[in-house]
Amino acid sequence: MQARARQRCPRRPSQPAALPRALIAAAVAAVLAPVAHADSPRPDTSTWTCKLCPFHTGASATVEGGVLYADGANASSGRYNGLAHDGPYALLNANGRWRTASGFHGSFDARRLGLASRGARLSVGREGRYELRLSYQGQPLREFDTTRTPFRSAGSEKLVLPSNWVAASTTSGLSALAGDLQPVRIQSDRRTVSVRGKYFASRAWTVFASLRHSERTGTDIAGASFLTEALQLPVSVDYATNTLEAGAMWSAGTASARLAYTGSWFKDHTPQLLFQNPYAPIVPGSTQGLLAQPPDNDLQQISLSGEIGLPLWSGTLTYVVSDGRLAQDGSFIAGSTLASAPVTLSGSLGGSIDLTHYALALALRPLSRLSLRGRATYDGRDDHTRALAIDYVVTDTLPGGTYLTPRYGEDHTRLTGSADYRLFHWLRAGAGGRYAHTHYSPGQVLTSLSELAAWGYGTVTPLPSLSLTAKAGSSRRDASAFHATALPVTENPLLRAYDYAPRDREFVTVRGTWMATPALTWSLEGSAATDAYRLSQFGLRESRERELSTSLAWAPAKTWSLYVDSSYQHLEALQNSLLTAGASWQARQGEYFWTLGAGGKYTILTRWHLTVDYVRSYSRSDTQLIPLGVVEWFPEDRTGLDTLKVTGAYRASARLTLRLRYERARYGTSDWALGNVYPDTIPTLLALGAMPYRYDLDLVGVSFVYRLGR
Repeated sequence: MQARARQRCPRRPSQPAALPRALIAAAVAAVLAPVAHADSPRPDTSTWTCKLCPFHTGASATVEGGVLYADGANASSGRYNGLAHDGPYALLNANGRWRTASGFHGSFDARRLGLASRGARLSVGREGRYELRLSYQGQPLREFDTTRTPFRSAGSEKLVLPSNWVAASTTSGLSALAGDLQPVRIQSDRRTVSVRGKYFASRAWTVFASLRHSERTGTDIAGASFLTEALQLPVSVDYATNTLEAGAMWSAGTASARLAYTGSWFKDHTPQLLFQNPYAPIVPGSTQGLLAQPPDNDLQQISLSGEIGLPLWSGTLTYVVSDGRLAQDGSFIAGSTLASAPVTLSGSLGGSIDLTHYALALALRPLSRLSLRGRATYDGRDDHTRALAIDYVVTDTLPGGTYLTPRYGEDHTRLTGSADYRLFHWLRAGAGGRYAHTHYSPGQVLTSLSELAAWGYGTVTPLPSLSLTAKAGSSRRDASAFHATALPVTENPLLRAYDYAPRDREFVTVRGTWMATPALTWSLEGSAATDAYRLSQFGLRESRERELSTSLAWAPAKTWSLYVDSSYQHLEALQNSLLTAGASWQARQGEYFWTLGAGGKYTILTRWHLTVDYVRSYSRSDTQLIPLGVVEWFPEDRTGLDTLKVTGAYRASARLTLRLRYERARYGTSDWALGNVYPDTIPTLLALGAMPYRYDLDLVGVSFVYRLGR
């Protein structure tokens, strides 16, 4: 009787002599096995271990708990993370996983549980059977905590003024304003919950479905006006989006396909906002205004995608086909609240747009040194919304005539191709091009728009440690005749929107990487692009972009490493506009960005780990006006950010680690449009008094990390 043993994984490949010895042992065993006695003892496999098996069994987890203290926090510092006030915050993180011998597995990950930006994920499943994932993500947005308003909320859709309010034609005459102002925070929270599941019906078929619910609540800023008198309003935000996706995937050999249905439904719980007029009415009866909020809408879409492996030239064909409809059928709000000339709209827009998308991509390798790629894409937008002629009143003050709802139909086609050829082992070259054409449905400012672009590049590798790449190209965009009659009401027919105007573009990029030693790497990249709007007499005439970045990384030992990186970017734009009959003014705007970063890691006596990161960012924006040949300057906008992060860790044992954290962040901006603009600073603007983003923040954190299980 031949002895049997349990199968075990091979030993580590780092032991080269193990394989010959194993083969010799197997051959000897094969010869001796037929004469082995039936009572021969079986090998003891209880101590056999596998260090290369892809799956582990058992459970493990890491839990971090501690406290984070903030000093100098405000809305600016907590804009996206929720650190918007001084004081302590809970520092809680956890993650773990488990797997059984039967293939049942799971994992969880929870981050920043003590902050509004908290997130969590839980996954469970069984190998080859099913997978299920549940997740949550919080996204705080803290805009301003310096804002004040005289308006009071009378429900989510109505703002009223105090009973003692005294109206006037300018903010300086609003005598009750100072006593009626009260703080209001401009902030909101987005919360997203999703669940996704997969069922593996067979080796070839997989069924999937996902459901996501996202909602945003809080307060935002909206602008309104009564002809020449403007105001800023604290608007209630309360909307939700539900998204459902379901379908099936098939994969066999060199082909695959994915069929899916996607549905998305947006619901705004505050479709309108009614507010009182704080000014003395210009027209009798103009005592209140009305603003529309984003309307309810939904999207239904079916898509088929996949790829096919071709037997010729190692080819791969990728395809996408989708068809959908975007609908908006919310009821109209009133066209005017003016008592002497009310405008009431009945029914709804009945908006309906069919969306079509086709894409076909082909990748071939006819030669070992040659690669070819091509892609064709079509996007169609067929607007079925009926044209409506709507009477309107300008800012609820003066009758404005009739407005014809615009058209949005278009057909957009793009063709892209590229070729890559390796001439020598040290030289690679390539070229590519793109053609795009858009045809617009009747009733829009253009009939068609086309763009042709081409580029080439080369990569030189004279040494294994040195690589240089250069890429250059240009494009030209042309447009049909401009239909000024299709412009929205009161829009200047002499201006051309930047995405419609004919344009010439040239660009170049150079990148180099040098590994001076195994421990030292340096990279340098520069780019330049220029746009010229050759037929635009008014509006944007030209723009330029220049960028340079570099990085240096040095790791001379396993116990420590250093890095330094820096970047510079310059953007410039030139535009013309009409000042008086026969005269024009010119404006040139420049933006400059600098960034410097440095840091490193250091391990002390194997138990202490230290990480230091420093970032210095600075930007400047200036605008130069030249009316009638006289140079004038707008105030400069400047922004600076300094951040220092120091993290230390002490490994007390194999399971317990102590973490210490300190962060110093200073941010400031001199935005002239916001700085020192209080509610009554501008005579014809009742503002909220939002101040520029600024903070001087210190963060100190202490936490313990404990590892459970294997």
